[in-house]
Amino acid sequence: MFNFNFGKKKPNKKQLIIVGIILSTLIAALSQCSKITENGLWDLLDEIQREFFPQTIINEVILKDPDKINRRVERDVTRAIEQVTPEYDRIIQEADKKYQPRYIEEKNDESLCYTDECKALAPPMRICAPWLDDCPSQ
Repeated sequence: MFNFNFGKKKPNKKQLIIVGIILSTLIAALSQCSKITENGLWDLLDEIQREFFPQTIINEVILKDPDKINRRVERDVTRAIEQVTPEYDRIIQEADKKYQPRYIEEKNDESLCYTDECKALAPPMRICAPWLDDCPSQ
């Protein structure tokens, strides 16, 4: 009788344990020799296997460890934020230009001034928000 499975066959626990022990030993040895942290080496291994060997047992070993998953998520979120930041900054910069407050010079109301010194002052100014209807455009 044939045992046919649809999709990718999951590695059994024995395979996961053996590969996990081998990888942990190699990572620990490399960490001691290279002075790179073990987490840094695990992250490097994770990125390499995701790019070049996504359907290997190494991915399954990494997916079983919550700490490695958390670091993967953190790297992915950081990468996504770094990719969108230039576009976000551009949008904010355009909005800042568009919504800069406007300085409006009003007509000098000389009826409020009784002295020549008051009348000699420049006309009053006010700050106007461009999103308001009563703010004249420049």
